[in-house]
Amino acid sequence: MEELRSAMSAFSDPFIQCNVMFYFASNWFYTYEFSGFNGAQFNVRTRGLNSSLFWAAQMMAAWRFGMVLDAPHSALTRAKTGMAIVLSSVIVSLGLAIAINLLGHCPDGHRWDKHMSCFLDFATNSPHSLVPMFVFALLGAADAVYQSYAYWLMSTVAGTDVRKMVGYAALYKGCQSFGAGLAWLSDMSPAFSYRAQGVVALMLASCACLPVCRSFRFIEGACAPGNICDKGDYSTIA
Repeated sequence: MEELRSAMSAFSDPFIQCNVMFYFASNWFYTYEFSGFNGAQFNVRTRGLNSSLFWAAQMMAAWRFGMVLDAPHSALTRAKTGMAIVLSSVIVSLGLAIAINLLGHCPDGHRWDKHMSCFLDFATNSPHSLVPMFVFALLGAADAVYQSYAYWLMSTVAGTDVRKMVGYAALYKGCQSFGAGLAWLSDMSPAFSYRAQGVVALMLASCACLPVCRSFRFIEGACAPGNICDKGDYSTIA
């Protein structure tokens, strides 16, 4: 009960109130990306290959984006730069996916969507299959950037307060799972096409980024000049 009360009390935290929509939207796009873009557009073996590319792109993006978030600049500068990268990656990756969903076509000429699978193969349909495969990898990279930023922001504001960080993380995963569950349930409706789901995912993820900017003021308080997080130098933590 103590842990539950601690997690629920995080909802009254002004920082969380600025970020709760960001957490809610953090896995919403999974249903569109895996069930729609990958599931309805490719055959089984290409879906498997795409999944490996998706997670490989995640690892690379998390590594490179981590360097940006830990760069030797003020925490506020890194927060603003990180948010610009998050928003850009979401718009570019989902925007390209939606464009392929709306304008792309299968080898036989029909447009793919829910109940109209395409069964693209990475080998037999090359080079036509390569562009959507690349876009799916971009979706993985954008996802890693999104999640990494959420964790970095939480840890930066929480600082050395472990209890606060635990509450933030618990609420983050709860809101994330709730949003993913609602997205999955919405996919059960035959009328909710993957084209429409892509647009909803893009709008939700993009709009959820905007309130996060209001939480930057908490970084200024947590990272006063001279603190470890102020310049991104963690070499003295040993």
